Formats: sequence, C-alpha cells, structure tokens
Amino acid sequence: MRAPPDSLSEVPLANQIPQDLGLGWAAFYDLGFITSMLMILAVTISLAALLAYHPTTRAKATTIEEIEQPKTFIMYALVGAIIAIIVKVQPSMALVVFGIGGLMRFRTNVGEAKDTGRVILVTVIGLSCGLELYVVAVLTAALSWVLIFVLERNTVERVVVQGLDKDTLQPAADAYGAALRELGCTVVGEEKRVKKGSLAIIYRAPRGLARNTIEARFAELPQAERGTFGWEG
Repeated sequence: MRAPPDSLSEVPLANQIPQDLGLGWAAFYDLGFITSMLMILAVTISLAALLAYHPTTRAKATTIEEIEQPKTFIMYALVGAIIAIIVKVQPSMALVVFGIGGLMRFRTNVGEAKDTGRVILVTVIGLSCGLELYVVAVLTAALSWVLIFVLERNTVERVVVQGLDKDTLQPAADAYGAALRELGCTVVGEEKRVKKGSLAIIYRAPRGLARNTIEARFAELPQAERGTFGWEG
C-alpha cells in the first residue's frame, strides 16, 4: 500500500483544487469550477433580464429613471450572484459583505442606483482578490465589462421644448421626432403640456451621437415649430 503524501505539494494539482474551493491561481485549471461559475452568472443575467425587460412594465415607463431601471436590476442581480459565490467559498465573509453594503448605503454618496451597483460590483471583485478567489474576480470583471458595454450602448435623454402654442404642439412633436429618427435615435415617449406650451421627448440615442449634432439638426427646424429646446437629466 502506498503511503499518503508527506505534504500538500505531493498531492496532484487536480486533487488540490476541489479542496481549495477555487482559491488561488491554480483554480484556473479547474474547468468544472469555471464552468459552474459561468453558468451561474449566465442564468442570473438571463433571469434578471427576463424580469427587468418585462413588456408590461416597459410599456408603462415614462421617465428616464424608469427606462433605465432594467440596467440597475441586472447589475444588482449580478452582484447578488457574486456575493453568494464568495459566501459559499468563505462563509465567514457574510458579515463582512453585509458591513460593506451598509457602509456604502449610508456613508457613501455614489450617485444613481446603477452607479451604486457598479461600486458594489467592483468592491466584491476586490474582495474576491483579497480572498485569492482570482477565478471569481477575473471572470466577473470580464463579464461585467461586456455587460456594461451592452447595457450602455445607447443613452436615454430627455429634451424639453418650450415657447410653443397649442396649435403647434403636435407639429413640433412630429418635427422633433422626425429629426431624432433621422439621426438614428428611437423616440421612447413624449409628453405635451398644452397650458405651459411645452413638449418633452424622451429618446434613446446611439453610441457616439453628440448633443451638438442633435442641436444642429434641431436648429434647422422651422422657427414656429422649434421653440426653445434644452435637455433635462
């Protein structure tokens, strides 16, 4: 009978990795662990997107915040999955993650909800590195980079047109909508305020389309339909 190895270094690498539960750089050789993590993240993003982009709620979205909400939902779902992986590998980190979340929630001003999600995401990536969960950190960073690129490929903005009368509101809405579509934008919604003589249009602009390009196109509209325009948000 062969005697047991005197040290961990004598144990084959393939047998060490499951004991380490994905710890260290050697975990990159554990294809099972990597596949399992990728499946977890893929299912998480898919299910979150299924709910975030539900047609019923999307049809009711009328503000920039409501239109941008799905990005926040998906980002927080990804954060939850990563935290679950970390806690599964290191159960003692549950209280640490809870403390970090409380500190960010009440002591840190990180702007919009989706920005908060990114801050928490990079924090758990740093936490993964500190725990030597390099597979988790690297795959999460790579997937997050792609996810942010996909989610932010279009920007949602709101243009407000003032100085219109009730007879020119609809022609102005048609003219502004047509101008935006010519530039490759998608009109998400519009709001007319007859008493105030104003018009608000929410649109989704393609990546790389600058506001000065849009302003130049708006300047070509007839004066009666142009009014005075500006951006909100």
